[in-house]
Amino acid sequence: MIFCLAGLALNAFTLAPAYEFIERGQTDFMDLYAAGKLAFTSDLYTPARVLTTEAQSEGRYSKTRLFMRLPCFAPFYWPFAQLPYRIASPLWEGLCALAIIAFAVAWPSGKRWVTVTACCWSLPLLMTLVEGQDIGFVLLAVAISALLTRRKRPGAAGIVASLCLAKFHLFVLIPVWICARRQWRFARGLVAGCAALGVLSFIAGGWAWPVQYLTLLREPSANPYFEVMPNLHSLLAGIPHSGLLEFGGICTLACPVWLASRNGRGEYGLAAALTAGVLAAPHAYMADGALLIPAMLLVIKRPCESVITVAKLYMLTPVQWALLMTGIAMPVRIGLVGLLGALASGKRSVDRLGTGQQTGSQPSLHLASSTGPRSTGLLDLLVGRDDLNARRLRPMEPLRFRRRIWYADF
Repeated sequence: MIFCLAGLALNAFTLAPAYEFIERGQTDFMDLYAAGKLAFTSDLYTPARVLTTEAQSEGRYSKTRLFMRLPCFAPFYWPFAQLPYRIASPLWEGLCALAIIAFAVAWPSGKRWVTVTACCWSLPLLMTLVEGQDIGFVLLAVAISALLTRRKRPGAAGIVASLCLAKFHLFVLIPVWICARRQWRFARGLVAGCAALGVLSFIAGGWAWPVQYLTLLREPSANPYFEVMPNLHSLLAGIPHSGLLEFGGICTLACPVWLASRNGRGEYGLAAALTAGVLAAPHAYMADGALLIPAMLLVIKRPCESVITVAKLYMLTPVQWALLMTGIAMPVRIGLVGLLGALASGKRSVDRLGTGQQTGSQPSLHLASSTGPRSTGLLDLLVGRDDLNARRLRPMEPLRFRRRIWYADF
């Protein structure tokens, strides 16, 4: 508990200068509120109309706060738009905080406090509240999808995962993981959910919304502040043929995701897809780094190589994220690339004790260790040492599994 409070206090102190923006309501909720006002109209992606709605409803506007979600999400903000902005803004902040708490509760983990610790030490997660971002709800969708996967309902998990279209640009490499792991039932649910949201998009935004949306994405004001982006887009900005180089970089990032999915454990591939998504997304800021929390939790309890241990601990600390706020993005990029490379080089699990035989397409099971004391320390949990060795296996005793790790299903 003290360790959690220490991380929370450190992050709160780091972001203290930004609290005045919350009090004034100058957050990303401004464009979400305007979208609620403009839902079911053809003006969702008309910058002049959005800015006018912000000025009339909120008393201020910002050229960099335009509605960037798909039209299907605008109706979700319609109830808030029926309230005065001074009431809707703090209500939204409270619901975002509840969504983060719900994520910590819903995430399928045998050690709930490990999830809470990761959340408390995540500076990007606290930034989502400061900026009024909806990433807490995306995290909740990821957690529910993981929970449904644990309960052997991949189709339903895919339907819930379709809600991540709210930040679709951060999940562009998930199809690589789906193909590599042959998660076809999950894919069918995902396609069904996306199709339903696509229909809702045409209802909420009109028939011309795809053209309007693509036009908005080309606006310079829709992608400001390159210096505080940890992605390839900002790294290659200003370089000749940067678009072609960025596309090549995204294809390159798909390779370690594929390797982590095929040559490593299944959860390594999913964690790699989430990690690479932050680098590949053309529109990503510090708050989007909160999506690394599920990636950390997927591999945090696995017995890992030391390089994965170092990469996980590095990305859980707030130092490099604080540097990102000052425009120094390279430490975050190095950490992301390091974690991605470590996941891609992860060894396959051994399914038979002492034989070294690998099962390939079979899900990996984590066996109780036959030696060593039980690990219960905080550092042991963070670095990924296993805590399933509650008893020793005696000679000639039939091999039994202590329990099955849920994310072997991936």
